[in-house]
Amino acid sequence: MSGSTSRRKGNRAELAVVRTLKAWGWQAKTSRATSGMQKGCDIVTDAPVSIEVKDRTNLDLSGWLAQAEGNATDDAPGVVWHKRRGKANPEDWYVTMSGSTLLRLLS
Repeated sequence: MSGSTSRRKGNRAELAVVRTLKAWGWQAKTSRATSGMQKGCDIVTDAPVSIEVKDRTNLDLSGWLAQAEGNATDDAPGVVWHKRRGKANPEDWYVTMSGSTLLRLLS
């Protein structure tokens, strides 16, 4: 897959996550929409997480999570929201995080 095709696929996934977050009452937009370029987390939101979005066939959970955690802040731990094959709705996709992130969100 070419770089531009991969970017378009990623952009569509990010927009799908933004629409889902908004439907659930969160403010959200892509970081590209905020700054004009892709930097930091993929989704800028008032939700208490830093979101990295992936729509890739090959999984690299440890690499993706390292990227999400690298973009995280003290107030917003990093999570990876990644597309589940055969599922169009982001509510049916997977979200990966460390155990410590889950415990922070539960406390």
